[in-house]
Amino acid sequence: MDNSTNFSVSQISQPPKLSPIQKFFYGTGCAYELTKWLIIGLVVLTLVHFYVGTILIVEGASMEPNFYTGEYILINRSQYLFDEPRRGEAVVLKFPGDPEHTKYIKRIIGLPGERVDIKNGVVFINSQELNEPYLPPNTVTLPNLSRNLESDDYFLLGDNRIDSSDSRIWGVCPRKNLIGKAIYILWPLTQAGKIEDYSHSTVGS
Repeated sequence: MDNSTNFSVSQISQPPKLSPIQKFFYGTGCAYELTKWLIIGLVVLTLVHFYVGTILIVEGASMEPNFYTGEYILINRSQYLFDEPRRGEAVVLKFPGDPEHTKYIKRIIGLPGERVDIKNGVVFINSQELNEPYLPPNTVTLPNLSRNLESDDYFLLGDNRIDSSDSRIWGVCPRKNLIGKAIYILWPLTQAGKIEDYSHSTVGS
């Protein structure tokens, strides 16, 4: 005699139906998990933005012919957490006149403790002529001026010397206003590539 037990379909246990309250808590549990990961993602992106890298969209002609309006520039924010800004670097800064809202891209010309002179269209650092290979030939820098930089001051100029709001107009830039070094053009793709490093620009002949 066959002792096996026959089960009908009705005898197979079915998963219990969830009550409206159970469905609510199940749904909120999924929402909680999704919200948690969204918050974690936002925190990570925020940390990256403030301490690793960010993107600047160039506006204006002040850095032509090296940077043009509409270009997307990758900025290395961590560069100046571990290293000092160097002459010749293209940097993004908080505009001293409106540091909370306005960002500029300029080039570092004078370093803390130096004397910057502009005479007859030429830039001098501590009385020695500055070699500026990033500028088109025969570029003239005006007007004549002299600045003695304090221990926290940087003198910045745009590459387009005839159309740039820079340290000639609004004065020196404090160290705390430097956001990071421009390192890569992301867009447009026709211009994409690593930004040339001019930090070894020399003073004197």
